[in-house]
Amino acid sequence: MNDPNRNDNDDEKDSPPTQDAGDKILEEFRQQWKNELKSDVGGVAECLNGLNESNEKVDEDKARSLFSEAVELERLGKVFEAMNLYRKAVQIVPDIEFRIYDTFKKQTKLKPDNITEDQLNANISQCDSNDESLDGVDLMERFQVAVGKTGRLFSRAGDVGVITTGLHFSDLPLEIIFYILRWVVSSELDMRSLEQLSKVSRGFYICAKDPEIWRLACLKIWGINTGDLSLYSSWREMFLYRHKVHFHGCYISKASYLRYGENSFQDQFYRPVQVIEYYRYIRFFADGCILMLTTADEPAQTVGKLKSRNPRNDVLKGHYRLHDDVVIIVLKRNKSVQQQFFKQQRRSSVMDDSNSSNQSFYLELNISSSASNKRHFNQLKWKHYAIIQGKNQVKTSFELTASKYPPLIFSRVKSYHLASESPIQ
Repeated sequence: MNDPNRNDNDDEKDSPPTQDAGDKILEEFRQQWKNELKSDVGGVAECLNGLNESNEKVDEDKARSLFSEAVELERLGKVFEAMNLYRKAVQIVPDIEFRIYDTFKKQTKLKPDNITEDQLNANISQCDSNDESLDGVDLMERFQVAVGKTGRLFSRAGDVGVITTGLHFSDLPLEIIFYILRWVVSSELDMRSLEQLSKVSRGFYICAKDPEIWRLACLKIWGINTGDLSLYSSWREMFLYRHKVHFHGCYISKASYLRYGENSFQDQFYRPVQVIEYYRYIRFFADGCILMLTTADEPAQTVGKLKSRNPRNDVLKGHYRLHDDVVIIVLKRNKSVQQQFFKQQRRSSVMDDSNSSNQSFYLELNISSSASNKRHFNQLKWKHYAIIQGKNQVKTSFELTASKYPPLIFSRVKSYHLASESPIQ
């Protein structure tokens, strides 16, 4: 029987929970469990990170101490003891030197009250200036001002931060330093080595810009046609931007042509065609001498043959002159090769003696710069080519087609300026 006093809400309270409510409770339990795990893992990670940072701090302090002690030993001249400490410091912290340098650089940016102006300038000069933008900066003027303050081009032995184990380059008289630079340039005008030397220090930068050295280089190239500085601001600017040829390498061109063979004996309609490729090499010397070689050998096998002024017999030798943007060249075949050539012709046929004398090659080449890059005067374009033969000076000119006479491109050869025979004079 139904109880009239019973409420319907009592049925709802006594009824068991549904499936959806159970899933909801289980999901909340899972979420709470995940959050507890994350908090535990995060606490362990923070603890580990703190321990690692503490250990790194201890290692860095120890490495700094060893490095500082090594610096003091090095200043006292105890190099071997310092090397052992340097090695231990690097084993603990491999980049300890860079960390100390960064700290020193940050400290020098702020000027403390207890440091003098000279010490501050000395510290700033030791800092790296690679991050500074040098666009539009006159380095020569800046270095001259710095030299005027210190009164010296180089850091002498005995200065702070310099090991005093022997004589320093700055102990040499200035005249000797400039004489050494003349040997660097040498009689072959190795101006590239002089420019590389100017990147060593501000002292070498100032010495490498010595106008006398660049004046001698201009006189070596253009001689009596050098003129004055009316069109240029300095002798160095004249040397860099006036038309000239390069001496520390070869001008090379590659040409090709088709050669038709004879008809086949079995097939009269078949005629072979051969593609012939060959190279031309031209090397200039600062004293007006020139070498030219035409061969099928690759550049790696050939440039060594043009290193000496007295090459082997198959190389043409002559002289050249510069006239504005044109280089005029006169070459002659080696006499021994020429005599052997004429002897072979005399054996085969009777020759006129007037045509068996010297054979000369006359060339005119335009000096130009490559449009694809900023390399100056690295191309020679054919302007005129002729052969003058016999006592009667019979002249034969050639048609300068682009396929047979392509421009000669300059290529540097490191072995040409490995040694200096005499200084520039």
